[in-house]
Parts: sequence; structure tokens; C-alpha cells
Amino acid sequence: MSHFEETGQELWDCCDGKIDYVFLGAGTGGTLTGVSRKLKMLNPNVKIICVDPHGSELAMPPSVNKNKPANGFQMEGLGYDFDPRVLDKSLVDEWIKTDDKPSFAMSRRLIKEEGLLCGGSSGTAMHYALEYIKEHKIGKDKRVVVFLCDSVRNHMTKFLNNDWMYEHDLITEEECLKLNSTTMVENTDWGN
Repeated sequence: MSHFEETGQELWDCCDGKIDYVFLGAGTGGTLTGVSRKLKMLNPNVKIICVDPHGSELAMPPSVNKNKPANGFQMEGLGYDFDPRVLDKSLVDEWIKTDDKPSFAMSRRLIKEEGLLCGGSSGTAMHYALEYIKEHKIGKDKRVVVFLCDSVRNHMTKFLNNDWMYEHDLITEEECLKLNSTTMVENTDWGN
């Protein structure tokens, strides 16, 4: 109810009632359900696009959930192997199945380039929103909202860690080495 009464209405107000697309993920479904119900009540033409990791079984139709990674998915906050009671899938206009690698790369980019201390599910929503916008040639006359729902706080030892990224086959050994190297001058004058 808080996302219906508050988040959805705040979004509508901040955008002056002009919203064409909303990209967000589904975890327990509270944000997706509340925000989507409010926005579709205010404008039934708002398109809700939900990102869902390969390995999760939330996306519709169920046939899109068959491609499961051998080692599951590392993304946190998105996707389940059951349907949460609060999730209203009928509000979603389109589902996009996602992968960890571009999602974490985008999260790291949002932190580095934009200063947005967001987590992996935020990177997922942003990466696939940009892909969708390009693929569907969505022009400047449309307003697209992307939910960045998580912070980096719970991910300090995971996707921010270059070694973790390498160990989970999300960056190459060469990328890991480069990211862990410095161009700073080494201080060899210890104690003198």
C-alpha cells in the first residue's frame, strides 16, 4: 500500500503526469505491484517493463523461464523460484530476462560515472532499460523511468570486489589484474 499511496503518486507528481515507460525488477513484488497499480490507475497506457534474472521463475509466460544458468544467478533482490503473494503479474506489460554480467557492469558504471551508490538490481534495471530504448527506438518525446531500488551497502564484498567478479566469471583475469593495479608511485621509503 505504501508504494501505491506514496511512491507511485510521488513518481506521477514528479513527472507532471507524463510517464510512458517504467523499468523495475520484481523481488517480493511490493514495489512493482504498488507503483504499477497507481500509475495504471492514473494512465492505463503506462508500460511496465519488469526485469527478471535467468534462473528466476517470475517472468511470464512461464516458457521464458526455461533458460537457467548452470550455477544459478548472483543477483540479489530480484527473482524467485516461487510466486510471492503480493506480486501482481497482470500489471506487467513486458518481461525481460536478464544476466548478471551486464547488470553488475552497469552497477559499477553507475557508481563510478554517476556517483549513484546503487546495487546490482539497479544496474539490471538500468542496463536493460537502455537496451530496450535502443532496440525499440524510443525517442526524446517519451519519458522513461528506471527504478534504482537498492543501495550498495549490502554488496561491498560482492560485485564491488574485483576478485569476486573474477571468481564468478563476470570479468576476465586480465580485467581483474588491471582493475587491481595502480598507477600511483609506490612508497618505498618506509620508516626513513
